[in-house]
Amino acid sequence: MWRFFEPRPGGGNNEYAFAANRLFAGVLRTSRGYDLAAALQYVHFGGLPSDAVGPGPLGTGAVYYAHAGRSDSHQVYLRYANVRLKRLLPATTIQVGRMPYASGGEAASGNPKIETVNLQHVAARLVGEFGWSMYQRAYDGVRVDTALHRWTATAFALHPTQGGFEDAAGLMMPGVTVLGGAATISSAAAQPSVQYQVFTYRYRDTRAVSQRPDNTGRPAAAADVAINTFGGAIVAAPSPRNGRQWDGLVWTAVQTGSWYEQSHRAASVAIEAGHQWAARPWQPWLRAGYLYASGDGEPSDNRHGTFFEMLPTVRQYAQSALYSQMNNTDLFAQALAKPRPTISVRIDWHRVGLASSRDGWYFGSGATQQHGSIFGFAARPSFGATHLASIGEGSLDYAIATRWSVTGYVAVGRGGGVVAPAFSGRTMTFGYLENVLQF
Repeated sequence: MWRFFEPRPGGGNNEYAFAANRLFAGVLRTSRGYDLAAALQYVHFGGLPSDAVGPGPLGTGAVYYAHAGRSDSHQVYLRYANVRLKRLLPATTIQVGRMPYASGGEAASGNPKIETVNLQHVAARLVGEFGWSMYQRAYDGVRVDTALHRWTATAFALHPTQGGFEDAAGLMMPGVTVLGGAATISSAAAQPSVQYQVFTYRYRDTRAVSQRPDNTGRPAAAADVAINTFGGAIVAAPSPRNGRQWDGLVWTAVQTGSWYEQSHRAASVAIEAGHQWAARPWQPWLRAGYLYASGDGEPSDNRHGTFFEMLPTVRQYAQSALYSQMNNTDLFAQALAKPRPTISVRIDWHRVGLASSRDGWYFGSGATQQHGSIFGFAARPSFGATHLASIGEGSLDYAIATRWSVTGYVAVGRGGGVVAPAFSGRTMTFGYLENVLQF
């Protein structure tokens, strides 16, 4: 259910609801020498809005409709098909085919708290499966992992598949190539208290898509993006003391390369900390943090300064799906609790802004189609302002049975100076109810 910021008279429909179903069915064979995996996925929508545009897409329903051109978007497609070879080289596995991939999640630490922080705040920040969307994405290519004591190294060469909002899902996008690697080390202990990672990625995009998401206003016949990303992450979670445990995270990345005819120089950094009272009722866990992702301060020069997220799962970092971490600042506080072993509650508050008032308000989660008019990221103008919105959001997960769970989510946002010039109303509401059965 969406009630987007209300547009001015003559604008699109900002209030609507739609339904969707996803069926995932797979097979897996494991042996000493190899693993084989294959899966199909079927997606079907009902009630996608045809008139929820103006100015720009008014919520995710509008974006799904823009890709499909119909209210009952549906598709069945190959989700995974890969083989993992485990005995060709010592301490090394080689995976070939169509597979999942999430940057930052290459190696387990052995510390449950670090794993939780990694899953929510590190994994898929730059390369992910678009997991919150109905169609999602996968990757075709090869991945190599080597483990030696506390060290783990990963290298890959991948093409993403169409998907996310795109109903022609499962088709490889040869116009997008991602090369990269990561090295991860955990501190020496039976349960490590710190995990370190360094990474590098090369993103090349030559798709025949005409949309150019930046602040220049220049036209494009096709994408022409070549970006190198270098960075690292530190996640710490020492052993609990007296039923209390703290955690910390520092993640940073710098980028070089080219953005169409411009040179590209950008950077991003995230700093977070948390504290949990695990011995108390509900096991409350409080976290807070700040993210900065650079923007472009001069549209007319030959340098592009907007941090480029590549192929993220954006909803892990913006549950409202209202913004991407490009030309973005995000100050947040978070509270998590478990009233019962089967119930988890999460409440977040975000003050979201733009790093540069001369750049745009970016949204999206990366490439969705090989050909067409949709890049995968898009931008609205900033109108010279930097305050995008203040957002409060909450979710509740209820594990009814071992293989049956229900999740409810609601977000309410109040638009700032970036929103006010384009919309007559500055309040946004987004909610959903999700039912998951496994068998």
